[in-house]
Amino acid sequence: MAKPQRGFLLIADITGYTAYVHASELEHAEDSLRSLLNLLIKHTRLPQIISKLEGDAVFSYAVDGSFLQGQTLVEMIENTYLAFRQALELMIVNTTCTCNACRNLGSLDLKIFVHYGTFMLQELPVYTELVGNDVNLIHRLTKNNVAEATGLKAYILYTQAAINRLGIQEELGQLISHRESYDLIGEVEDLAGFCPYASLRGASQDLSGLKPRFYGRTDHRRAHSRQNRSTA
Repeated sequence: MAKPQRGFLLIADITGYTAYVHASELEHAEDSLRSLLNLLIKHTRLPQIISKLEGDAVFSYAVDGSFLQGQTLVEMIENTYLAFRQALELMIVNTTCTCNACRNLGSLDLKIFVHYGTFMLQELPVYTELVGNDVNLIHRLTKNNVAEATGLKAYILYTQAAINRLGIQEELGQLISHRESYDLIGEVEDLAGFCPYASLRGASQDLSGLKPRFYGRTDHRRAHSRQNRSTA
């Protein structure tokens, strides 16, 4: 019989997926979305293990003790986001197609959710199903009011449990404090962070030389101020 385990739960969720599919030609949209999902799969590396694909999202986990340092997981997440943005910008730059699917690529972005808790593994013929209250919680977190509260489409959201276990309180000191409340679960304290590259919509932007870094709201303004001074 399977025993409960503790570890990290992570969902990488493509922002704007439903609206993009609704407004686009399916045969063109499918090709772009497949490429972006394959990128998320490629960047989900051991010790993080993919449980399953959930339409517009990749759900993965890592058992407790897999990451020797919390910063390793943080860097994996940041690198995933930067790779996603680079791939999306290249799609925009390289296409000459005027169909809705290609014109609407700029509406897509990426949200990442990280939680630490207890779960059990159910081995099924096709994939490993995770079950437990904390599994339910991280999926509930994907339905939140972060965008309404902050105006952000792209962000990484750590629960306080994940931050405590990763031991990265100081590194994440600039993130935006945020709370959500759910039926049967109650109030959940979490921190929403975001990357300034999320606002880059210009097709001429070159992201190849940039290093990933998540900023809080104050740092976001400073980063753009520095960027404006350097290009003045």
